[in-house]
Amino acid sequence: MSLPPQQGWTVPPPPGPERPIRTRRVFAGIGFAFLGQVVAILLGVLAVYIGGQSSNSENALIGVYLEILLQVLLFIACLIVGIVWIARRDRGIGLGILIGWGVTVLVFPVVGIGVCLALVNQGQL
Repeated sequence: MSLPPQQGWTVPPPPGPERPIRTRRVFAGIGFAFLGQVVAILLGVLAVYIGGQSSNSENALIGVYLEILLQVLLFIACLIVGIVWIARRDRGIGLGILIGWGVTVLVFPVVGIGVCLALVNQGQL
């Protein structure tokens, strides 16, 4: 085993102080995820409603597919933004985004897709 060079070699500095996770920031991240779910649901339901107004009722199914696509995109966005915020910025907001998406994904997509399918099956848009 060789020894490190004597000139120009220094010990790296110790890591900085621990970054605290603030509760308010976690709740703000949960609010961002909640807002994202609400926007995704409203866009999907609006697409079903608009598609149902046409003479071809198959157009309303596009809104259901759009709702599913928006949920997948929201998952990817929350995962990427949450991890980046935890690693580089405010850990509370990043953690809140991940927690918020995990909590809201249990209720909102079921409700949103259910409303979309009810509008499609009703056929009286």
